[in-house]
Amino acid sequence: MFAKRITVLFFLVCSFIGSKADDATDLIIFSYDRPMQLYALLESIKQYVTGIENTYVVYRVSDERFEQSYQFVNADFDHIVFCRQGSEPHKDFKPMTESLLLSSPHDYLLFAVDDIIVTDAIDLKSCIYALQQTGAYGFYLRLGANVTECYMCNCEQPLPPLTTISSGIYSWILREGKYDWGYPNTTDMTLYKKSDIVGIICSLPYRAPNSLEMVWSRQATLVNNRKALCFTHSKIVNVPLNLAQQEYTNNRNMKGLSTQEMLGLFEKGLKIDIAPLHKIDNKGAHMEYEFSFIAR
Repeated sequence: MFAKRITVLFFLVCSFIGSKADDATDLIIFSYDRPMQLYALLESIKQYVTGIENTYVVYRVSDERFEQSYQFVNADFDHIVFCRQGSEPHKDFKPMTESLLLSSPHDYLLFAVDDIIVTDAIDLKSCIYALQQTGAYGFYLRLGANVTECYMCNCEQPLPPLTTISSGIYSWILREGKYDWGYPNTTDMTLYKKSDIVGIICSLPYRAPNSLEMVWSRQATLVNNRKALCFTHSKIVNVPLNLAQQEYTNNRNMKGLSTQEMLGLFEKGLKIDIAPLHKIDNKGAHMEYEFSFIAR
């Protein structure tokens, strides 16, 4: 019944959202068997981020225990639209994602994955203003002068030549960046002007968040000459605690608590304590970190 209700709600949202464009941001989050980590992301967004108009969670589950926990998450964040994938998730992921992209009336968009945590205050209206003033391709919330290591490649990464464009904001040219700094197309909370990305995304073949980012990353040469923006210190961090997806099983991760173990803790009424991550001085966009848990 819950899945049917969400499916109906999903199509109602796609049908009845208004058509007037403005300088506002929508957020699309991808989640798979990680209700505990999704809860931490949503809690951190609620605490630190302003300027999001609509938030959608496209999620899938491997069994009904996970589904029940997603219901608990939805109950605590009832302003968010949860869109459950069906029995053939590799077939419905692209149509669901594209429906959300094409139905949104707003000019700007963020993608996110469920193992991200926001670590400091973000005013998206100021990010939009900076994009408009510079014509930059994206505002990269995961980057900052503190990000000198690439976790996924397990190496150091040099900072590109950075230019201060206003208090607390840097710009650089994408072709001059290496590793994370030269990776323009990402689902890790980069603010894009929707008109810059929707056409490309709709033309690509993909079936899940990882393959979406993979095929999209191959289009980097189209934007390599454009500017990019970031804060002087990153405002989010990705904690790769475990591996839920099966598309790219060699992705580096902590091999920490499994999705099943995290589910068990969530079912006991616990949540990740996000307070210690406030303004954390992470050296990479991804960072290994041992969570502590508190009562929800």
